[in-house]
Order: sequence, then structure tokens, then C-alpha cells
Amino acid sequence: ATALGFLAWSIVLANGDGTFAAPPPGSRTPLLLNIEAAIIAAGIALLLWGSWRQFRRPVAAVPARGTPVAYGHITRGLHWASAALIIPAFTMGQYVAILARSNPDRAEFLAVHMAIGGAVFLLLFGRMIERLLRPAPPKPGYVHVAHFALYAWITATCVSGLALASAPIDLMGLKLPNLPPDPLAAPMHRAWLPPLFALLFLPHLAGAVRAIRRMAR
Repeated sequence: ATALGFLAWSIVLANGDGTFAAPPPGSRTPLLLNIEAAIIAAGIALLLWGSWRQFRRPVAAVPARGTPVAYGHITRGLHWASAALIIPAFTMGQYVAILARSNPDRAEFLAVHMAIGGAVFLLLFGRMIERLLRPAPPKPGYVHVAHFALYAWITATCVSGLALASAPIDLMGLKLPNLPPDPLAAPMHRAWLPPLFALLFLPHLAGAVRAIRRMAR
């Protein structure tokens, strides 16, 4: 909730510090970022409400690894770590899209955006290995389809981003090699995949809201 708060507040500050003063012609990115700030604020309220209600529930044991009955600590940790990185990476990418190339902050935003994307890519491998090696609680078929679509989106976004990088990405001292350039990488990463993320994320968010409400009863 604290990390999301800083993210939403940075968008609010951008309205007054000139970041949104001269977006590219026809760009709706400032409007979209402000909508995202409102959604993030609602998410913070939901997390705080759910956390407060959780303290009133009896504590149940959570396995370290996944079982047919419950997701384990490792699965849950990988899931929330990915969520905590994907949201700011997506927002920073939008910032970079509207910052002028002459802006001295653009290079730093871009470097952080790429580093977070590299971390998400590594976490993706961890999540896939954990799901393949450990059972998971049964879910309806449409949930499995939604999860597969999200995994595919994360993979496509990270791979297209690596193809756009002009130098190896530095991730806490670990150098992630960039892929050979591809003419489809730019339109995929900048135009096709972002709206697809919104279509995939909103149902996932609705499911998370129902889960938090159910756990807070």
C-alpha cells in the first residue's frame, strides 16, 4: 500500500511540475495516468481495509509450497512480487513515452523501467517453475485461461522490451543481454501490448477484489 501510494502521488505531482505540459500530439497518456492514479488510490483503500479485517480473523497455517488445497508462501511471494513490479514498470513506461528526449530525467526513468522489466522476466521463470512442480488449488477453466493469457502477456512484453534495448540491462549487477532487434518489437511493446494489459488486468483485479472481500469476512 505504501509503494502504491508513492506511485499515485508521483502521478499527482506530475500534473503540476510540467511533466504533462507538452505531451506528443494526440497523446492520451496524461489522462490515462490520472485514471490509473485513481484506481491505485482505490486499491490502497481496499488493501488497508482488507488488512484491518484480516487481523480479526483466526490465523490459519499456510504451507511453504503449494498444495491442492492452498497456495504456498513461495507461490504467493512470487505473485505479489511480480504485481509490485509490473504496476510501476507499466507506469514508468508511460512516463518515458511522454517525456521529451531532451529531458535529463528521461534516461533515468528508462533505465529503471528496463531494470524492473528484467526483474519481472526473472520472476516469471520462477513462477512458471513453481506452477509446474507444485499442485495448485482447483480453479474454473476461465481462470486458467486468464492466468495463461497474463503469463503470455508478461512474456511478450519482456521479450519485446529486451529487443528494444540498445545495451545489456543492468539488474543489480547482473547483466541481462538484449535480444537481436526486431521490427515488430516497437509496435508490440509501445502500441499493441499496453491496451491488452488493461483488458487482462481488469478481470484479474475484479477477482482480487472478490478474494480480498471473501478473506476479510
